[in-house]
Amino acid sequence: MVAFAGMKAASYTITIIGTSYSPATLTVNVGDVVTLIATPNHPTNEVDQTTWNANGTATVSGGWGIQASAYTFTVSNLGNIYYVCQNHVSMGMKGVISVANPNGLVQSFSNIQNLSVFPNPASEKLSISYNILRAANMSFKLYSVTGREVAVLSADLATITGEITLDLLLPTGLSNGIYILHIVSHSKTETKKILVLK
Repeated sequence: MVAFAGMKAASYTITIIGTSYSPATLTVNVGDVVTLIATPNHPTNEVDQTTWNANGTATVSGGWGIQASAYTFTVSNLGNIYYVCQNHVSMGMKGVISVANPNGLVQSFSNIQNLSVFPNPASEKLSISYNILRAANMSFKLYSVTGREVAVLSADLATITGEITLDLLLPTGLSNGIYILHIVSHSKTETKKILVLK
C-alpha cells in the first residue's frame, strides 16, 4: 500500500564549491532522493535549527549524524533539514533542505520514530510500525494529493511507549492512487506517501 516506487520522485545532488554547498538552499518533496557530497575535509553534520542559527555542530537526534563521504537518502518527512560543515561552519558553510508540503498538511517533529508503512503497494490494509517515546492517543487518516481527507483509519487510538506494529484496514470503496497517510500524536504530525492498488 505504501509506495515510493512508481511515483515520480526527483533526484538532487548537493555539491561542495570551496567552502560553500551548492545549492545551499534546496526545496524537495517527500519521496525525492538527495545525495549530499561530503568529504573528510568537509564532514557534514545534520543539526537542528537552533544549532544551525548559532553556527554550531552538535548533531540532531535521529538524523544522519556526521558524514565524511557522499550520503544518499530518500526524504520521508515534511519540514526542514539543516546541515553544516563541521570544519567550516564558522565560515558560513551550511545549508538547508526544505521539504515542500503540497497537501497543506502541517507537520512538526513528533514523538514517533522509525516510522515504517508497508506493504508496497497495498490493497486491503496498511501495516504500520514505529517507536513511540511517550504514551499518546493517535489518529491515522488518509488524504488525497489535493489535501482532502478521504478516510479515518483510526481515531484516538491509545498507545504505550516502545515498539508498536498495527494493521489498519483500508476502506473498501477507496480508489486506486496516491494518498498521504496523516499520523497525529500529541498534536504533532507525521506523513507518509502511499500507493493503493486494489
